[in-house]
Amino acid sequence: MELYELVDLQDCPICGGAGLLEEECRSGYYVSCLDCGCHTVIIDFKSEEQKIDAAKKVADLWNAGKVIQSEPGE
Repeated sequence: MELYELVDLQDCPICGGAGLLEEECRSGYYVSCLDCGCHTVIIDFKSEEQKIDAAKKVADLWNAGKVIQSEPGE
């Protein structure tokens, strides 16, 4: 089963756009919005077992609306 099938991402809590689960340098995951660019923090992993857990944690943060948003000029 693919990792993206294990996590359910709701629409962006800021703009309603689509969220995308992304891997950071093969050591962490975060979710970002394809429309406005807001994102979650990166949760690191060190093993295959932690990899799935990290993906689920960032999906939970995203779905709870815990995102970082940058305004123009910041």
